[in-house]
Amino acid sequence: MNRLCIETRGISSWRERLASPDRHWKRYFSAFEAAVSWELASRSKSGIPEPIEKLFRASGYGDPELVLAVAEHKVPLPGGNAASQSDVWAVVNTSLGMLSLTVEAKAKEPFGDEILQKWREGNGSEASKRSRVARWNYVCFHLPKVDSFEQVRYQILHRCASAVIEAKRLGFHHAALIVQAFETPRESFEDYAVFCEALKISATPGSMVSTNVNGIRLSIGWADCALASDADIAVTAC
Repeated sequence: MNRLCIETRGISSWRERLASPDRHWKRYFSAFEAAVSWELASRSKSGIPEPIEKLFRASGYGDPELVLAVAEHKVPLPGGNAASQSDVWAVVNTSLGMLSLTVEAKAKEPFGDEILQKWREGNGSEASKRSRVARWNYVCFHLPKVDSFEQVRYQILHRCASAVIEAKRLGFHHAALIVQAFETPRESFEDYAVFCEALKISATPGSMVSTNVNGIRLSIGWADCALASDADIAVTAC
């Protein structure tokens, strides 16, 4: 993980951070839409896209204010070279204290990775399976204690854990995972609902529910956002 960050020059700076820009950088897809959304929001008082800002206000966090945001932020996980790379990771100042926010953007793409049960089985060598066990044990430690996550997409689980991992690293007592959805992709919401069911919390668009992980308040939410207009793109381009 590189600890040095520089100011963006508009949405082109976001494109540069993608693992496969030619493949992932398309209008109406999550990486592009999230970039425009957060670049536009940076000009507002809170610095946070309005639908996400509303989630914080409705959940008792007062008026949230963005301290910093990192596009395509990587959180290292043990048991291999793969990190949890979120669309946006942010430090948010709230009335309850500083908060680690992981944002998973979804538009036309479903959640990646298999459900946990299949992911843990894998198809590799015994060494690969042992690595997956080590990785899952680490991820699981940073999630709420539940009966089973076996039917939940692994991507959702490590994205959620990454918010808690970064909260612990920075000494924060608050973390959040928010799905920033553009035109509410049905398949993605169904996957999100399975995750919420495992946590025994409601899965309602436009709402955020809180639970706890090892003394850290963890909030889970879904924010529906509009797709970028031509004018929005023109303002944020460089």
